[in-house]
Amino acid sequence: MNHDDLTAKIQDYKTDENELEELIEQYDLDATLEAQFNSLDKRFKQLEIKYQSLLNARRFLING
Repeated sequence: MNHDDLTAKIQDYKTDENELEELIEQYDLDATLEAQFNSLDKRFKQLEIKYQSLLNARRFLING
């Protein structure tokens, strides 16, 4: 095997940078965790609002 063939084989085995970037974006754990956290945070805030509404209704009914 001559030098040019060996160089060509090495180039073939190198990771394609564009393909690597696509894989990194596809399996971006930080983005996935952020989306999950945002979803949970939104649901928690909605639950908090409902809880406050129940407390206020209870106070109104007790004092009414």
